[in-house]
Amino acid sequence: MARKTHDDAFGAAGAETMIGAGVTVHGNLVSESDVTIDGQLEGDVTATGDVTVGVSARVKGNVHGTNVTVLGHLKGNIVARGEASIRETGQVEGDITSAGIAINSGGIFVGRSKMQTIPSLDIPADAPIVEVKTKPAAKSKS
Repeated sequence: MARKTHDDAFGAAGAETMIGAGVTVHGNLVSESDVTIDGQLEGDVTATGDVTVGVSARVKGNVHGTNVTVLGHLKGNIVARGEASIRETGQVEGDITSAGIAINSGGIFVGRSKMQTIPSLDIPADAPIVEVKTKPAAKSKS
């Protein structure tokens, strides 16, 4: 399940949602916590917390979060209530709307940027939960 709630029976309320390097997701991801993507995702990401697109990640879709950090490849728009950050290995092809923006030397940004205050985001209780399909890790030759 990609969405954690405050009623989590295992005490993981507010825990981070992670998509690992060997995981491919087709569909929208909604989270009430931070999200880290190291795999592939085709769909939109909406999080009340921070969103990190890791070095090995490839995301095709729009990303909404408090702060959005891109170290991998994102083809889609970013809406951040705080800062949108493109690190030295990051690539963004799309528009950015945020309260602040930072692009490290080596970071690539192709699109338009607009700095403005973004209201807080409430995720509806009936938001869809995404189906996650994983690929088995390749066996190493010893």
